[in-house]
Amino acid sequence: MASIKQILNSTENRQYALPERKWKYYQEWHHTVFFHWEVPVYFLEKYIPKDLQLDTYSSMAWVSLVSFEVKNMRLRYFPPLPYISNFEEINIRTYVIKDGIPGIYLFSIETNKLIEVLFSRLFIGLPYEKAEIERSGNHLTSQNVKKNHLLGFKIGETASLQKTDLDLWLSERHSLYEMCNGKICRFDIHHKEWELLDLNVKIQDIWYEAGQFIINTYPDKIHYAERTQVVLWGKVQT
Repeated sequence: MASIKQILNSTENRQYALPERKWKYYQEWHHTVFFHWEVPVYFLEKYIPKDLQLDTYSSMAWVSLVSFEVKNMRLRYFPPLPYISNFEEINIRTYVIKDGIPGIYLFSIETNKLIEVLFSRLFIGLPYEKAEIERSGNHLTSQNVKKNHLLGFKIGETASLQKTDLDLWLSERHSLYEMCNGKICRFDIHHKEWELLDLNVKIQDIWYEAGQFIINTYPDKIHYAERTQVVLWGKVQT
């Protein structure tokens, strides 16, 4: 594992400089699965805050479902806490730009622990929702009854990946944009370049919404990463 100093010194994959203020959180993302869909712009543009610009690749927007297990989450200067520091997350995102800084915008973000919902809403500012997410070996299932969200997949074999420009465009994003009291906030993050792999996966169930786009088909692109160390900063208004 890399030290935080080593992570912060590895910036070749960033599109903009690291924040000058001190980082606030550390966490690890394990067993990250990316499902990506190419989407016409008009399916999404009305659902993006007006101060954000929908980012496109070859004139098409993209929507991604990202599932991973968070481990060893902690505040700066503090150790990880039992139960709170490890949890599952599933988010639905699209790709945006503000003031020349590319990032992601979330349509939904879910976790399996109610305490994470409360902690994130109160202290971090991200609108987590509770979902019934269960992981058993290589199999993951999730259901959010309130929103009718449904997911079930089984991870198969992985293979090396020669990354394309599109792979980098989809994965190397270091900011998350969210509405905060009617204004756009940016959450800065940093990690080394994703060690992406090809993944053979069997999808049993999938149903989510992103704007007018219904996620219920096999993805156009799939990525997998075994472990990524992540440093996060607190939100700033833009």
